Parts: sequence; C-alpha cells; structure tokens
Amino acid sequence: MSGMDYDDAAAERLEAVYLGPDIVAQRNDTLSRLAIAEGERVLDIGSGPGFLAEDLADATGPSGKVTGVDLSAQMVSRAQARTSCDWLSYRTADATALPFRAEAFDAVVSTQVAEYVPDTTAFCTEMHRVLKRGGRGLVIATDWDAVCWHSENPERMKNVMDAFAPHCAHSRLPRTLAPQLRNAGLTVTQIDYFPIINETRYDRCYALMIVPFISAYIRSTGAIPEQDLQAWADEQDALDARGEHFFSTGRFVFEVRKPE
Repeated sequence: MSGMDYDDAAAERLEAVYLGPDIVAQRNDTLSRLAIAEGERVLDIGSGPGFLAEDLADATGPSGKVTGVDLSAQMVSRAQARTSCDWLSYRTADATALPFRAEAFDAVVSTQVAEYVPDTTAFCTEMHRVLKRGGRGLVIATDWDAVCWHSENPERMKNVMDAFAPHCAHSRLPRTLAPQLRNAGLTVTQIDYFPIINETRYDRCYALMIVPFISAYIRSTGAIPEQDLQAWADEQDALDARGEHFFSTGRFVFEVRKPE
C-alpha cells in the first residue's frame, strides 16, 4: 500500500503491517517467484519501507544493483535510513514516469502498488519500457471487493469496506490488469493467487494489523460516524474472544516477461 501521503503515525502503521507474519510470508513468496540471481539489476516500483528491496539486494549481492522508487518522499527517506549496502538505493519517483533509460533492468517488481496508480496504462507502459528484452516482472494487487470478513452486522461491515475502497484508485484492479499488461507489450506468463487467511487474530496477523490502517483512513474522510467505526473494530475483538473470527483476502500475482 504505497503511493499515498504519510505522516509519521501513518508510516509506522504501514511498516507494522509489512512486518506482520502474513506479509513476511507474502514477501518470501514474491522472492521465490522472482528467483533473483547474483549480479542482476532489479527495480522495485513502490518500494515503501524497503523491506522487499533489502531482500532483493541480498539476492543480487554487490555485483548487482537494486533500486527502489516510491512516490512518498517520507517512505524513501525511511527506507534509505535503513539501508546498509551500497548496491541498494532509493529514489522519489512516479511509477508512470520512471527516471531510468529503456531496458535498464533484468527484473521489475511491484507489490500492492498498481491499484494506487490512477493511470494504469502508463504504469504498464513504463514497466515494459524499463525492462530489458527477455526480462521478467511481477505485479501483485488486491481486489478489495473480494475480502471475506465475518461480521454479525453485515450492513456495517459493507459500509466500512465501501468507505475504505476509495483509499486506492482501482479497488478491483486484478479483474482488468492482465489485458492492460498485454496491451503494453508484456507477455503474461502466469496469474496466481497468494491467500491470507486469519481464523484467529494471532500476534501481528494481517486482519489485526489492518484495522488501524482502515480506521485511520475512514476517520480522515469522516465517511462513517466515530461510534460506528469503533463498534466495527470492537466487534472483531469480541468475535475473536469467542472463537468466531474469520478473515480472508489474497494477492493476485501477475508474472510477465518482455519478449526478446
């Protein structure tokens, strides 16, 4: 979830989500799919707090180069402060106007970012442009309408999720992303799904960590009265205490290649 403006509190909430076990597992899955080799040049579009970029740099080693770009200067600054190797760097940049020459990278990855970019066509075109011929890419996105979240007050749950949907530009992007990638000249080699299922709210699970993120966004818009928003959050605590909690979402994974 990148490409937004963050104050310190929002940045810390986002980093907490990225450090939870569900997103760590997602990050490991992403690394496995990319299979980065030593010496490769890799671009992370929407690098956020930089946790994936750090792992990519471990994979390329000092003979490679990893660059993370993010629209948020604050996230870039926080990621840079965490960096300890000189072959990993970050830049503030727009995903639709990347400041790199054509065919500059062996691999490009973008996780939970494309749905935040208003101009998806330009996003896909830029990904194609900066990939070398035969290079590979990975785009991961969420369909926020496909979240399965138990509530004994389904109307309130629907109101909360509807109020949260505008936090990104395209809350249903996975449904239309494949043809947009193809229209940009990329070959979609596989579409897969990484599930996140939280039957209980274990320490730092995604269903637990995302509640403050959703609440803060909706509170900033005033779309739902505070008492209703708090009741929604409190209900999830109560359901978990009774052993009746259930939450499921997932990431649609689009693997692409640029033709030789």
